Amino acid sequence: MILNDYPWLSQPYQQLASGIINKRSHHALLINYVQGSGENKFISKLASRLLCQCSQQLEACLSCHSCQLFLAHHHPDYYVITNEQDKLSIGINQIRNISSKVYEKSQQGGNKVIWIKHAGLMTEAAANALLKTLEEPPQNTYFILSDEHNSQLLPTIHSRCFSYFLPVPKLEQSIRWLKKTHNQQCSDNELASALLLSENAPLRAAVLLAPEKWQERKAFCDHLLDAIPQNNYWQLAKTFNNEDFIERIVWFCALLSDALKAKQKVGRFIVNRDQVSLVRLLATKSNEKLCALYNLWLQARNQLLTVTGLNKELIIYNVLAQSELISETKS
Repeated sequence: MILNDYPWLSQPYQQLASGIINKRSHHALLINYVQGSGENKFISKLASRLLCQCSQQLEACLSCHSCQLFLAHHHPDYYVITNEQDKLSIGINQIRNISSKVYEKSQQGGNKVIWIKHAGLMTEAAANALLKTLEEPPQNTYFILSDEHNSQLLPTIHSRCFSYFLPVPKLEQSIRWLKKTHNQQCSDNELASALLLSENAPLRAAVLLAPEKWQERKAFCDHLLDAIPQNNYWQLAKTFNNEDFIERIVWFCALLSDALKAKQKVGRFIVNRDQVSLVRLLATKSNEKLCALYNLWLQARNQLLTVTGLNKELIIYNVLAQSELISETKS
């Protein structure tokens, strides 16, 4: 069975692999995904099929010399490009180096495959350098560009690629998969909460549901239950360190959003289904205060993600202090 471990990817794989069999595969494929939906395994399997020299089926044969090289991670016609360690972007030299190689003869006499991971990290110069290659692609050469669904790529790159969004499974299918593959005892509400907090990406939800991480979230929510009535947001600081703060922002903003949904009587769309009492507590605040808190924490997240050299500790303390100022008057 195709991609048996991740059954929700079987149909997307069949769609793209059919193009390979029928010689209709586009030379440049842009795959957007939700992180944690099995994207790496999916793309790796697609690349292996492009490189296989014997199979006439949807899947690679795994037996020919080309497949054996791929499985051993030594295929000379397979290139994976991503940002180098300690660098936040893919530079023009990386693209120039690969562009020169793709015009060389295939060492195995078959296809060449170039996978550019996190393609949105390419600098503008790098993207423009790649564009020249995409406009005049070498024969039997396939590019796979991949990145999260909200990444930024030059429109000119988009126009040269066949774009494909890798779907996530439905919530019910994801819950069944988590129950089957993870032994820890979680309620359906807990499983649903983890999935909804993870954009319904099963692998990402599984990481969140790991006992230590899930306990961290529970502790954060428990501290919120104490902090909100007392308006003592400072006590939240003991539930995380500087590196965890962005994750806590995501959790808190989801709770604030749920409180707004509850006030609008659309509780069926609530994300934190295992924290109903906390959502109800937050919903006692006015819409103005909920929105002010949401914007405050979200702004801190954007600063931490986009501005280098910030004193993270000061950002955190400011957010906690401002949260108390917003909440100190009666709702």
